[in-house]
Amino acid sequence: MKKLPIIAGVVLALVLVGAFVFRISQSRDRNAVAKAASEKEVITSVRTSTAATKDMPQVVQITGNVKANNDIQVLPKSPGRVTNVYVDVGSIVKAGQVLATIEAIDMALRVKQAEAQLMAAKAGREQANVQAQQAQRGFERAKSLKDKGAMSQLDYETAEVGAKLAAVGVQGADAQVALAEANLGLTQKSFDDTRITTPVAGVITRKQVNIGTMATPAASAFSVQDQSSLKMEGAVPAAYVPKLAMGMAVEILVDELPGRTFEGKVSRLAPTLDAETRRGAIEIAMTPAEGLLPNMFGRAQISFGSSANVLVIPATAVLSVGGQPAVYVIEKSGGSAIAKLVRPKVGTKQFDEVIIEEGLSSGDTIVISGNAGLKDGAKVVLSGT
Repeated sequence: MKKLPIIAGVVLALVLVGAFVFRISQSRDRNAVAKAASEKEVITSVRTSTAATKDMPQVVQITGNVKANNDIQVLPKSPGRVTNVYVDVGSIVKAGQVLATIEAIDMALRVKQAEAQLMAAKAGREQANVQAQQAQRGFERAKSLKDKGAMSQLDYETAEVGAKLAAVGVQGADAQVALAEANLGLTQKSFDDTRITTPVAGVITRKQVNIGTMATPAASAFSVQDQSSLKMEGAVPAAYVPKLAMGMAVEILVDELPGRTFEGKVSRLAPTLDAETRRGAIEIAMTPAEGLLPNMFGRAQISFGSSANVLVIPATAVLSVGGQPAVYVIEKSGGSAIAKLVRPKVGTKQFDEVIIEEGLSSGDTIVISGNAGLKDGAKVVLSGT
């Protein structure tokens, strides 16, 4: 009976040892599988193209937004409650047109008051003129009588002083008229400032006031765009600035209007470069066209002639690796295609192509798709061009 517990213990120990060995075996198998999987070679499928030489136009490309030559915010000149609004978004307006009015009852009464004061001042001037003329005639009679010895010196001097005082009275009356005219002008301006007007012709693009709202000179009431003339603003690298001239022809593509080309001319060039970007500002005048609207994104191109036998590749082939341009070139090794990392000297980009100055040769097969994440020396399979 004593042997049974011993036998049971031995059997249990053997079972535990077997389970432990089995688990170690499973762990080794899993590690072996994981190692095999990690060491398995990953072959990426890529699309390729061929570096080729061709005659390329010498161009500078500019990007920017299409803008209206005049795009203004109309600010009220006087604060107050809006009583009338005469336009809405999309309305075509003329320069000086009244867009809205502000409550102006008090100002209207002040204008009438100033007009009455001016009338009174003019009447006073007319009275002063009559008195001056009468005093001058009296002085002339006194002078004649004095010359004949028929008037005393005192009476003559009294007539002379009267004529001079009457002339001074005319000057005072003239000053009163001028003061009344100035007061009326200021009052009339204050009354006119209760009308919100546009200084330019164009189309209403925004309306920020309604009847009953409070207008203030600190906030825009309307936005007006003059779309009769358009422009595009941008900047060019310093190397191209000396080649530019006023009036040069420009071809412009607009992202929102694919398949169409718009014409423009260089209308303004900055006389200096930006100190930080080393680029020169440029403005291109554009002719309005159907569908062409401000704030569309434009890509302009100015040509300077052409260069013969320039090596070019698709722009999609150029990556940034370590902050520097890089291209993967396909090489054959033992029947396999290998992607080799090359760092060429890259020139300018012209829409969908990039000029290569050094580092590649005509006929090189380059990766244009599937190159993201590639490693130097990785095997690839070519899926087409």
